[in-house]
Amino acid sequence: MVFKTFLDQKSLENMVRDHIFERNKISVYTANKDLRYLRATFNYGVNKKLITSNPTEGMQFLPVEKKVQHVPPTEDINKVIEVADPDTQDYLWTIRETMARVSEVNRLVWDDVNFTEKYVILRTRKKKGGHLTPRKISMTRKLVDVLSRRYEKADKTKAWVFWHRYWS
Repeated sequence: MVFKTFLDQKSLENMVRDHIFERNKISVYTANKDLRYLRATFNYGVNKKLITSNPTEGMQFLPVEKKVQHVPPTEDINKVIEVADPDTQDYLWTIRETMARVSEVNRLVWDDVNFTEKYVILRTRKKKGGHLTPRKISMTRKLVDVLSRRYEKADKTKAWVFWHRYWS
C-alpha cells in the first residue's frame, strides 16, 4: 500500500532542504546527521513500498571543515597513567598497548586473552552491517605483565577482564 501524499516531489524536497538549512544554524554536524537520518527513513519507506521516491536522493551533505586530530605526546600519556588508581592504570595500559577502542577493551573477556601465544582478540562493530568483527593483537611485554597480574587477582566468576558494578 502506497501512502498518498498531498505534496509533490519538489515541495517535499524543498521542505527537507529548508529543514537542513535551519538545522545548519545549530551546526553543520547537526544538519548532516538529520540528512543522514531522513535519508535512511525515506529509503526505508521506498524499500517497504510505503512511498514511491526519496526526496533526499541527490542531496549533498554540507561541507565540514576537518581539523587535525590532537595526539598527546607519550610523556603526557605517561603522566595521566601515573596518577590513576591501579585498576584504571591497567585499563589505560591495555588501551595504550593494544591501540584499541574503549568499547573493544570494555568487551574484552578472559577467553580472548591467550597468554601462551601472547595475543588478545578484540572485537569491533566498525564494519558495514555492525557485526562484531574480531582482530588478533600481539601482546607487548607490558601488556602481558598487566593482564597476567589482573588474571591472578580476577574473580573467576566474571568473564570480563575489566568490569565494575553499576551504581545508580
